[in-house]
Amino acid sequence: MISMNTLQRKVSLLVLGALLGLLSSTNSLAQHSHGVLTPGVTFPPDDSVLTEPPQMITMSFRVDVRLLKLALYTAEDEWINIDFQYDPSRFSHSFVLPIPGELPKSEYYIARWSVTDDRRGLVNGEFTFAFGSGAIPPSETIASKVSDRVEILPSTGSYRYQRPTN
Repeated sequence: MISMNTLQRKVSLLVLGALLGLLSSTNSLAQHSHGVLTPGVTFPPDDSVLTEPPQMITMSFRVDVRLLKLALYTAEDEWINIDFQYDPSRFSHSFVLPIPGELPKSEYYIARWSVTDDRRGLVNGEFTFAFGSGAIPPSETIASKVSDRVEILPSTGSYRYQRPTN
């Protein structure tokens, strides 16, 4: 025969397990719904190296979205004017934006975007690309700039304020 305490503990554990399961499934649903708002396809593809400079930027989404921002930057984070203009009436799953003129010289380029579908909220993202004969994938360029040096700081007890003597 099962004691009342044992039965209460088992019921409590079952309820706790059910609540944890519900919370984790809600979290995964939230993550999945935002995943719908990420581009399924971009051109140039993320982290790609092209032989020639792209003539346009394209983004295709899984659902219709409102493109709030599409901006292009150099590796040094300098803005490149690509004549993007927000159109509040445009609700689509595919966007094509011609790149006017020549791109300035840069190791790589960053396309930053923002979209909403008016139900799931705002989603921001970016993709990178490079082009030319000596170009390498942007991820390799970025990784090579990350320092592996370790900063060594003195302990806080070693600092003492001394008043200047006149």
